[in-house]
Parts: sequence; C-alpha cells; structure tokens
Amino acid sequence: MNGRLLITACCCLLLSPAMAQDRDTTATAEHRNGWTNILGNALHNPAFMHAAYTTSLSEMYLSMSYEQASRPLQAEKGDGHTLGNIAVSSYLKLSPNTTVWGGASYQTGRKRNIRFNSTSDYDQLYPYVMADTIGGDLQNEQYAFSGGYAVKLKQWTFGAEIDFRAEHEYRTIDPRPRGIATDLTLRIGLARAYGNYNMGAGIGMRTYKQTNNVDFYNPLGVVPEYHMTGLGTNYVRFAGAVRSSYYKGTGAIADLQLSPLDASGAYLSIEGSYMPYNNILTELNALPITRLEVSTTAMQAGWKHEGKMRWAAYSGWNMEHRRGNEHIAGSSSSTEYKSLITLSMFRSRKSDYHVGGAIGIGRQSQFMLHARLGWLDDHSEYIDLKREMAFTTTYGRLGWQWLWRRSAQWLLEWNADAACFHNSSRRIVMPYAIMDRQITQLVNDTYAAKTAHLWEMGTQCAVYHHPKQWKGAGIFLRATFAYSHSSFLHQVETNATVGVTF
Repeated sequence: MNGRLLITACCCLLLSPAMAQDRDTTATAEHRNGWTNILGNALHNPAFMHAAYTTSLSEMYLSMSYEQASRPLQAEKGDGHTLGNIAVSSYLKLSPNTTVWGGASYQTGRKRNIRFNSTSDYDQLYPYVMADTIGGDLQNEQYAFSGGYAVKLKQWTFGAEIDFRAEHEYRTIDPRPRGIATDLTLRIGLARAYGNYNMGAGIGMRTYKQTNNVDFYNPLGVVPEYHMTGLGTNYVRFAGAVRSSYYKGTGAIADLQLSPLDASGAYLSIEGSYMPYNNILTELNALPITRLEVSTTAMQAGWKHEGKMRWAAYSGWNMEHRRGNEHIAGSSSSTEYKSLITLSMFRSRKSDYHVGGAIGIGRQSQFMLHARLGWLDDHSEYIDLKREMAFTTTYGRLGWQWLWRRSAQWLLEWNADAACFHNSSRRIVMPYAIMDRQITQLVNDTYAAKTAHLWEMGTQCAVYHHPKQWKGAGIFLRATFAYSHSSFLHQVETNATVGVTF
C-alpha cells in the first residue's frame, strides 16, 4: 500500500505542471524520434539531460507484456512471463536553464517455469544463487521511481539523478522462495560547452540488498536447497537445510562524454562501473560464503552529421567481467564459523565489439534506417575441477523507424528490426563422470541454447492523437510483437500499451 501511495504522489507531482500546457504531437514526435537518441549514451550523465529535448512531455500508461518460449533459453530465468505495468514518466523544461525529469511505476505478474534458481535478480547475482531441482512459477511485484534535475549556469551544466527499485518475488506452493530486493543508484554530473561541443564527466554510486529464503510447508516434500557457484557446481558443505541468505553490496560508477550540441561533430562516451555482491548465510550467524565482483566497461565513438540528410557512424566496445570468490569456513564453535581462506574460483568475461550507423531524412514526416554489425566473445570457467564454457558469435542487425504526422493532431509510428546471430566457435569442458543427470542436462541445455544460430524479428506500431478539444492532452496506443527462432527453441513476445500524454 505504501508503494501505491508513493506512485500516486509521484504522478500528481509530475503531471500537475504539464497539464496546464497546450500542445499537439510536436513534443511526442521529438521524444519518439530515434535520431534524437542515436548516440544517446551521453544521457547517462544527468547534466546532458538538460539538452536532450527542446520540448516537455509527460505520459501515463498501462501495459501488458506476454512472453512464451518452446523451452527455456536459460532454465534459471524460466520460459516466459505475463506482466502488467502502470507507469508515469515526465520530462519538463521549467525554464531555459532548468530541467527536471522522473517517473514511477508498479509492475505485477508471473514468471513461469523457473528451475535451478530461487533467488531474484539472477542476471545481477549469478552464479551465486540458491537453487533446487523442482522450481515452478514465481509471482512478481515491483515498485520503481526515478527523478533528476539539471541546471545550466553560463557555460556549465550540473545534473543529479536518483533511481530506486523495490522488488518482491515469491511462490505459494512448495518449495516457497521469497526474495525482497532493493536497488538504489545515485548519479551526479557536470558538463561544459566548448564551441559546438559539450564535454562532461560524472560519478555515481549504487547500493543493493536482497533477503532470500525458501520454506517448505509439507514436511514430506522437502528437497535439498543448493548454493550454486557456477557452471553446475555448488557449495557442497552448506547444501541441504541452509535455506536463508542475503546479498548486499555498494559499488561505484564513472563516466566521460564528448558530444556535439546542435551541429555535426564527433562523439565519445566512456563509462565504467564496479559492483561487489556479498552472499551471507543468515542461519549461520551471518557467515559470508561468496563474494561476486562485477566490472563493466562501455566505450563508443562516432560522428554525427546534421543536414538535409542526416547520418551517423560509430564503433564501440562493451565488456562485463565477473570474478567469483569463495570463502572457506572452518569448523563451527558455538554455532559460529570463521572464514579461513578465500579462493577465486569462478571467472566470466563477455565482450561485444561492434560498428554501426544510421541515416535519417525528413522533418515533418521522418524516416530513419539503422544497422549494426558486431562480434560477441563469451568465456566462463570454474577452476577446480576444471570447467569451461566458451563461444564466439558474429551478428548483424538492421532496422528502421517511420514517423508520419498526418496533421498537428495525429502521429503514426512504425518501428521494425531483424537480427541474425551466427555462432563462430564453441568449446565446453566438463567433468561429466562426476556430474549427476539433472546437472548434466542443465549445463548441456544452457550450452546448446547459447551457441545455437539465432534469428530475431520484431515490429512496433503506435498511434498518437491530440484532440483539439482536450486542450493539450492526448491518447496513444502502442503494440509490439517479436519472434525469435533457433534450432533449440522459438520464442514469441507481445506487448500492448494504452496511455495518455500531457
């Protein structure tokens, strides 16, 4: 209830300044224009949000998302979901020198057929999650809000931003996991204008916490709960009846940007982050058993040309490195364990090297074509006993956006894209002789799904209408369909959204 009241209050604060303004589809066309965000990594610095758009726009909408796969791409994440979301977002130019933005949302629904994972936020915490062999559906509930402020003082611009998410996932039949996670990110940034360029830098911090436990109400149906450590391994000593843990960590973010203002020019963005996650067993007097250190780097450089025909070209590199450390505990003394030594056992590195470009034409009605070619390198290993899973993939993506304004009151949008991922090489090393049947199937299915050739296709259509008699308010409908296919699985995803703009 407190979360719903918070969202209601945020909606009132965000929408009240905008409802007094008369507008047509001009602001919507600017904010939906893909060209505005073609080199949008600089917007991670809140100081750059001041010049992101020239118009104000607020939206409130209700959406439903459905996803279903013939089999899980990854068993720990399930084979589909049905999620409903109500949200509000706003970007307001309060004055030529002051900009605020923010949003709030509430999501609820179900994630289906999750196995070998009893912990929320798997993508953030893997491989150190609790797991069992039964699994099932998970009910999901999420509250989120964000807000930012930017002010320009002569040649300098200062910005600050906050993002917060609270998530609750649970199951009402045995085994009954319950995860309650909170995730808070704070960022500040500075930017300075030099001629036709904006140069900026920013720093931030992120703090995360999750409490996680699994209960059984039927004493005859209890199964062991494992503490996974990567590539099918688990912390054998604490497998079984230890079913409560929590995760916590505080990390840092830093970024640098160079971006042209309203003219042609070069673009550069560099961002790095470091986030540690400590996994602690609640039942054993807060015994830390693992520490996951996640480092990310994202770099992109390019050139954007403004003119009758607009074009952009860029290249980039994204990397994520995970290092997993296991704490070896000694014998218990009065139910208290002491950590004796720490061993670095798990390592994972994912790299994405890519080049891309876009061409845009038109002002009133606009068309943009964009393409991207890249190479993915994914390598994970567990030291003892030796386990390894690695593959490389080349990919290409082609898409377009068409914005058509029939009049000041009507705007039509059509997005479409297609992508192909082709496996170039793959390698797996596993001690199959000592692995049980279920873990062997888990590892082999994950390997087969990740190394299969994959096709993706998607399209999105939307219509926006601002009736004259509504005095600046409007309504919109948006529908999305996506399909993925490989020799291992096929997946369908749909999304429908209805909302109002102010």
